[in-house]
Amino acid sequence: MRCFFLWLVLFTLCAPAASYVAQGESLLDLELRSLASPERIDLLRYQGEATVMVFFEPECSWCFRQVRALNQLLAQCPSQFQPLAVGTNGSRRALLAEYRRLRPNFPAFQVSSKLLDKVGSIPATPFTLLINRSGAPGGWLRGFMSQEKLRLVLAERLAVTCEG
Repeated sequence: MRCFFLWLVLFTLCAPAASYVAQGESLLDLELRSLASPERIDLLRYQGEATVMVFFEPECSWCFRQVRALNQLLAQCPSQFQPLAVGTNGSRRALLAEYRRLRPNFPAFQVSSKLLDKVGSIPATPFTLLINRSGAPGGWLRGFMSQEKLRLVLAERLAVTCEG
């Protein structure tokens, strides 16, 4: 049983991006509605940066922990990567309430049908997509990942280097 669990953890950490995202297709060539304002934001502004897109939903305690871990990592590694939070499985009102509770130190958006068409269904939250500097998928993570583990994964998968 222990070997199976270890295999499952390694598979989750090292698995390539979900197969339903087309090879070489950008995950940043769309607009999402901001949760901080009524604006729609063109995600192409993040092209050229290592991007971490974490999906959250209302009343998800593990999502809350994941956003906190990303806030801490971002404080330790400023300008090394760009986290983005994407709310799913809730009304705009519920996602706005969750956004205020999460207090991410990075942009947060409401999921769009176009993003879901590219990614497919979100199996569980938190669900994190790693996006390389060209906008292509660089892997995915399912479930909560501590700040220390995130640092290792970002270094390995997206060549993000952090001091400290």
